[in-house]
Amino acid sequence: MKNKAGGSDGEGGSGSAKRTKGSETPVEVLPKEIVLQMVKDRLARLSDEMGVKEEVVAEDDVVLALTESTCAFINHLSARARDLCKQSGKTLVDADHILDALKAINLPQFVPDLEAALQASKEENAGEKSEEKATADEGQKQDEQSCKDGGESSEEGKVASEE
Repeated sequence: MKNKAGGSDGEGGSGSAKRTKGSETPVEVLPKEIVLQMVKDRLARLSDEMGVKEEVVAEDDVVLALTESTCAFINHLSARARDLCKQSGKTLVDADHILDALKAINLPQFVPDLEAALQASKEENAGEKSEEKATADEGQKQDEQSCKDGGESSEEGKVASEE
């Protein structure tokens, strides 16, 4: 799929898109390539669903507008989550604050999907942590065994057993 916004921009290359407003300092927004990839993926899906065979092109201004509006949304959501966090007497914003903030800004339809993704992420992280713990426990057992065998380190024990 061709895309006019696919090249590097003159102001940020493959980094963040920037827009200056009058004499204000540039406003930092999300990396342009991430937004561009999301736009390309979504346009490709919509083209397939609609049966359009032609390539869909997203202009630079469209990608920049989506980038800035996404950044504004993230800032609004995080500010609301931060307010909810303070109201609850906590100092660290967690996932529940974000989900509650979505409800507070009248976007509750996204909460079930995000809760499912959060649960899947927690399960995946729990699996990784249990693997790390098992590896650490195995290493500790090897060290304890080498201490019982005369204080050799696990590397020395391997060399001695190979000879």
